[in-house]
Amino acid sequence: MEALGAIVLLLVSSYTVCAQSTVGITGLLNSPSAEMSQDGTVKFGGNILNKEITPDHWNYHTINYFLNITFLPFFEASLTNTALDLWNDGRFSNVDRSINFKLRPLKEGKYWPAVVIGSNDFITTSSELVTPVSGNRFFGKVYLALSKHIDINGHTIGLHTAYSYITSSSVEIESPVSGGISYSPAFYKKMNIIAEYDTKNFNVGANIIFLKFVYFQVLMQNLKYMSIGAHFQFTI
Repeated sequence: MEALGAIVLLLVSSYTVCAQSTVGITGLLNSPSAEMSQDGTVKFGGNILNKEITPDHWNYHTINYFLNITFLPFFEASLTNTALDLWNDGRFSNVDRSINFKLRPLKEGKYWPAVVIGSNDFITTSSELVTPVSGNRFFGKVYLALSKHIDINGHTIGLHTAYSYITSSSVEIESPVSGGISYSPAFYKKMNIIAEYDTKNFNVGANIIFLKFVYFQVLMQNLKYMSIGAHFQFTI
């Protein structure tokens, strides 16, 4: 954890951040939230994923890359490609494509949380959209998420929870409920520290923006397996 703190202190440079999910859509670390990017935000980047955080289909470490666009104030979508080693010889020979989206019917107010309806890996080759299927819907999930931020003397604490209905062909969960706490200190608004429960594991991590457009995230799944991500973001 001391090494993580050193990385954060060295790299930070610009403005307030929101967390990025490991699937390329705005969220906590590996869990949904009702946070969304600013209208007109474009993100492109990727993650190096430990095999412990991916669905059972991946018994090896892998990478993903994504394009994320918030083209309406209440709608965010991403296309994420996760590398597949189909030949089992150490080479990535194909990718699994997933489409993710978030729709926000209620924006956060002074006395109420933001509410988001979302889905990961929404479209599949199966005709079934909201039921578990066999095949390649590895990241399938439909969820309802709530987020509320509290300001205490410039320190921002975020409270997040989500109820998920799993439509994945390969993911098992301990509980449909996930959630977490995020913290952005008054003296370092560009940094977000997160603790979460992602329905199976307790995770901790942090994310920052440096050089104004570059986002970086570190995640320790189950407090011992590291995954990292980075992307560029800008507003059009």
